Amino acid sequence: MHTMQGSGTENKMSREIDLMFIGLLFAWAFFVNRGIRISGLYMDDLYMWSCYGEQNFFQYVFPLGSTRCRFVYWFFAWLELGFIRNHIAWIVPINIILNASLAAGIYFFSKRLSRSRIVAFLCGILFLTSRFSYYQIGQLLGLMETMGIFFAVGMCFFLYRELHSEEPGSSQEKKEKPYFYLALLFYFLNCFTHERYMVLLPMLFFVLWIKKEKNIRKWLSPVFTFAAVLLLRRIFTGTFSPAGTGGTTVADTITKEGVFQNFYTEFLYVLGINHGPEYLNGVPWHMTPLIFKMLVILSAAMLLAFLLCCVFSFRNKNFGNKNAGNKNAGNKKKPAGENTEKNKENEDFPAGKMSADILLFAGFMIGCAASAAVTIRVEMRWVYVIYAFGLLLISYLFGRIRMHSVPLILLLFSFCLIFPAELFYRTNYPNIYLFPNQKRYNSLADETYGKYGDDIFGKHIIIIGNSYQMSDFTADTFFKTFDPKRTAEGTTVSHVNSILDFGQVTDNMLILKEDAAHDLFTDVTDVVRSVKLGIKFGYYRDGWMDKNAEINVMTGDTGTIDLQFLYPGNLAGNERTVIIQDKGEPRVISITANKTDVTLQAVPHKIVNLQFSSNYIMPNAREIRGAEPLSVIVNITAD
Repeated sequence: MHTMQGSGTENKMSREIDLMFIGLLFAWAFFVNRGIRISGLYMDDLYMWSCYGEQNFFQYVFPLGSTRCRFVYWFFAWLELGFIRNHIAWIVPINIILNASLAAGIYFFSKRLSRSRIVAFLCGILFLTSRFSYYQIGQLLGLMETMGIFFAVGMCFFLYRELHSEEPGSSQEKKEKPYFYLALLFYFLNCFTHERYMVLLPMLFFVLWIKKEKNIRKWLSPVFTFAAVLLLRRIFTGTFSPAGTGGTTVADTITKEGVFQNFYTEFLYVLGINHGPEYLNGVPWHMTPLIFKMLVILSAAMLLAFLLCCVFSFRNKNFGNKNAGNKNAGNKKKPAGENTEKNKENEDFPAGKMSADILLFAGFMIGCAASAAVTIRVEMRWVYVIYAFGLLLISYLFGRIRMHSVPLILLLFSFCLIFPAELFYRTNYPNIYLFPNQKRYNSLADETYGKYGDDIFGKHIIIIGNSYQMSDFTADTFFKTFDPKRTAEGTTVSHVNSILDFGQVTDNMLILKEDAAHDLFTDVTDVVRSVKLGIKFGYYRDGWMDKNAEINVMTGDTGTIDLQFLYPGNLAGNERTVIIQDKGEPRVISITANKTDVTLQAVPHKIVNLQFSSNYIMPNAREIRGAEPLSVIVNITAD
C-alpha cells in the first residue's frame, strides 16, 4: 500500500515538473517572438484569405488544376481562417501557440530519448529560439510549416516505437501495436501538407528491413500508400512531379551541382552559419560580427566534443549499462518494483539496435535535407525540420552514454554558446525578403483600420507614390480582411504621384504617403488637407464660415476654384459677400438664392489667398465658434 501511494505521489510530481517545463516553453515562445506581428495581409497570405471567402469548402480544400496538392493543410487553414475571420492580429499568437505546442511534443520525445528533463527542456528552448522559425511565426502560411514538422516528427516517433515494440521483456511483444500504421498515416497526411515530405517514404521500408519484417501486409502498405499519393496528385494537379519554389518546376531546375551546394548550405545552417544570401537569412556569415562567429564556432566545437564522447563511450561492448565491466552486476537481485520500462531502457542495449536508431534519425535528417536541396534555393524555413531531428538525435545519443556528467556539461556549453547567436540572428529578420513587405502592409493596416476602425469602409484611399508596386488584387482585397462582411463596400484605393494630382480633401478621403526609406505608410490626410485648404480664420472644416474669414486654396490643373454658397435660412434680398482674391480687386457676390455657385480663375497649382466679408449672418444660430457669428456654408472645390 505504501509503495503504491509513493508511486502515485512520484507520478504526480513528475507530471507537475513536466507541466512546469511546458509552461516555461510557452512563456519563452511568446517572449522570443514578441517583436513579430501581423496586422495586414499581403501576397500568398492575402490570396489564401481571399480564396477562403470566395470558394466553398470543397473548392478551397480540394482545388482542381492547382500546381499544389495540399488538401490536409488547406483543411486546417480553412478551420483557422474560420476561427480568425476578420481578426488579423490573432494570426501571430495562434502561430506562437502552435509552435510552442510542437516544442512541447519535441520536449516529451527528447525526454524519452535522453531520459533527462534538462536535455529535453534545452532542446525545446533551442527549437523555439531558432532563427528558422521566422516563417512559422511571421506568416499566415506558417501553419503549413508547423504541420509539416509535426507530421514528420510524429512519423519518426512512431517508427522509433515500432523499432522498440518487440524488445525482450517488453509488455508489447505479445500484442502487435499499430505504431507502423500510425507512422504510415502521418506520412500520408504530410504528403498533402507539403509535397517535399514525399521523400520520407524510404524510412518506412528501412524500419521493416531492420526488423526483418515477415508480414507482407506491412511491406505492401507503403507501396499502396505512395501509389495513392501519386494518383491523387495526378488527379488534382495533372502531374506526378512536385512544383519547385518561386514558380519553378523541380524537373526543370534540378542540377547535380545545385543539389550538392544546397546540401552544404543546409549543413552550415544547422551548425549556426548563415551561408546563404542576406535576403534569405537576414545576415550572411561574412557580415556577422566576430563575437557571434566565435560563439558559433565554440558551440560547434563543444558539440563535436560531445559526439567524440559518444564515440568513445559506444566502443564499450555494453552500451548504456552503467554497471558495464562488473561481471557480477547482472547477478545482483533487484528490489521489487524496479523492473519498470525505464529501468529496462537502461539495461544493455545492442550495438546493432543503436545503430539502427541513429540511422533512423539521420535518415529523417538526410531525407528532409534532400527535399529542400532539389529546388533553386534554400530557405531557412525548410531547415527547421532538419534542425528538429538534429536535436532529437543529440537527445538519443545522450540517453545512450554511460557517464552523463561530462557530456551534459558539453551540451550545456554548446547550447548556451549558440543561444545568443540565434538571438542575434533574429534581430536581422527585417532583412529577410518577406519582412519588408509585411512591415509595409502592417503599416497600411495601422494607418487605416487600426486608426479609424470601421470608419475606413467606404473611403477613397489615395496613396502618394507607388514604389511598393501594390497590385490591383491587393488594392481590391486588402481592406476586405477587416470587414466581418468581407466586402469593405465602397472602399477604393488609388495611387498618385503628388498632391497636385487630386483636388480638395473631402471627408470621404484618406491620404497616405509611402515612406520607402522605412517601409512604411504615413497618414498625411490632415497635412494635405491643410495645404490644399489652409485656414487663416473664420472658416471651418465642415464648411461653415463666419461673417469674415480668410483662407488659402491650392488650385489644380485648370486653376479653377468653385465656391458653393449654401444659406439655410430665409433671404431678405440684400445679402452680399465680398471676395478679395490675392489682395486684388474686391468681387461682390449677391446671394439671391439659398444655393449660389461662384467660379474663380487663378494660376494652376498655386496657393491662392481668399478673403471673405459678408453683410449677413445666420439668424438664431445656437453655435458661435469664433469671434464673429456664423454666416453661411461654403463648399470649396479646386481643379
